[in-house]
Amino acid sequence: MNRISVGMVVALVVWVTVRCCGQEEQGSSVPPPLPVLEEIHPLQEAIFPLLIPVVFNSVQELKTLLRGEEFQHIRERWGDRYAVDVAFRWAEQLCWNNRAVSLFAVFLAMMDHRNVGFRVPLLGPILWLPLSGEFPEEFTERIRALPTHLFPDSPPGTYGDRDKLQHFFGSAFLSYVFGSSAPAKRIGDFIEWGEDAFVVEGTYDLRDLEANERGRRFAARLREDREALPSAEMHAPLGIPQLPIEAPE
Repeated sequence: MNRISVGMVVALVVWVTVRCCGQEEQGSSVPPPLPVLEEIHPLQEAIFPLLIPVVFNSVQELKTLLRGEEFQHIRERWGDRYAVDVAFRWAEQLCWNNRAVSLFAVFLAMMDHRNVGFRVPLLGPILWLPLSGEFPEEFTERIRALPTHLFPDSPPGTYGDRDKLQHFFGSAFLSYVFGSSAPAKRIGDFIEWGEDAFVVEGTYDLRDLEANERGRRFAARLREDREALPSAEMHAPLGIPQLPIEAPE
């Protein structure tokens, strides 16, 4: 084989290698399928909320998963919205597919306050309540692991819209349990008003209210489709209010 032929063979091998590697990398840019929900007997799903120790053990397991390396790899590789979907699917698996308890578990697992303080005008802070039983280092590790870039207009940086997760899933839980968005909206609006008036370092935030609305929309989807995912309500900027899915009562 002459030099020209050898050179052509080498060039061909290099070209094929680059093409294959490029196709593999391009194919891997598609997120993998979410964990599959196992078939759970309806009776087993229904009694799960009554097993209080099991429920709170599931919350602790979910917190451990959020602190783990796998979840951080998911965030880095596939993005924060996909990571939120994975976290919700994990919760469903831990909670025997009970969607109400799954929403409650994610709400607790993604709460970004270790305690909350209440203040009285002229007197200042008078009461502090714990919101997490984690050790300080566990709490810090979990908070750093939470998704932050949830919406197209999420602020840059390590904080981002991290606190919107508790609003989203807390509102979704209330809406799902009540079977309607109206009671959840009233509770959310009252909490936001009270946060500004009585909670230490609390402020009235329109983005919090819109995160509540997105959670209610997700709950409405979830009542119709058990395969619904939270990221479906995270594609529009949070600064652009979305209309409720349900007709107002």
